[in-house]
Amino acid sequence: MIRQSKVGVVYNPWAARSKELVEKFSEKLGLDESSWIVEASSTDFKDPDPDTSLIITIGGDGTILWTNQIAAPRNIPILGVNLGRVGFLTELSADKAISSIESYLDGSARVEERAMLEATVSGDDASGQFVGQHFQALNDVVVGRSAISRLVHLEVRIDGAILTTYRADAVIVATATGSTGYSISAGGPILSPESKNILINPLATHLGMDNPLVVPSDACVEIVLKSDYDAVFSLDGRPDLELLPGQAVKITQSKYTAKFLRLNPANQFYSVLTNRLNPERTDKASDK
Repeated sequence: MIRQSKVGVVYNPWAARSKELVEKFSEKLGLDESSWIVEASSTDFKDPDPDTSLIITIGGDGTILWTNQIAAPRNIPILGVNLGRVGFLTELSADKAISSIESYLDGSARVEERAMLEATVSGDDASGQFVGQHFQALNDVVVGRSAISRLVHLEVRIDGAILTTYRADAVIVATATGSTGYSISAGGPILSPESKNILINPLATHLGMDNPLVVPSDACVEIVLKSDYDAVFSLDGRPDLELLPGQAVKITQSKYTAKFLRLNPANQFYSVLTNRLNPERTDKASDK
């Protein structure tokens, strides 16, 4: 059973109806000025109450990815209300959210866990500002070229063994959750959501190996920048971070997991897969 007074809300202020839904949730759950209600992407907010038992997100998958940075280390589950276009991670439609919320708070819902990645930057040049820092990602870690329009040389190692050196725009390392994100646009496979395997997918390679590769969950993937010019890396689509020549990004499975409150059956992922990947085709079919 989830205490209504310990529910937080994160919303996308630019999404239509988001503020309307915040007001309706506040009224329904008895939330007030002391409740943890935050705009997604805000840089000025207090940490959620240690007793927070659930965070409702109002927006799309991007809102969930931002919220998960806060929720995962604190072991707080997320309940996503979809105002976006795709919404793979969301659970509720905007139209049903208010009328259905009590069913998710009465103890009937299950908690679904999704694997995450941890990325650490290393290298001889200790002047790099991100060396030694640990970053968490639910979808993916992407290492690629900066604004300069030329390929980067990226040596990929798996458990210390050299796989290949890509000449490419980027290399995407994704979770099962991230396999339906950026990676799929680069021709990557879709992994089952409960899979803990790690997906390696090069983007726009020039000659050489260009096939995606799936490795076990306990693998250590290391991407070394072999170019003599800077590159960038990003996590879950957040702003790019600088990577210097010779530096490496080591990627392993995170000790954290993303947690989602679900009432919908686990196999619903497959039944909605086509709809969410190609909503325009689904809309046209329903009009016939």
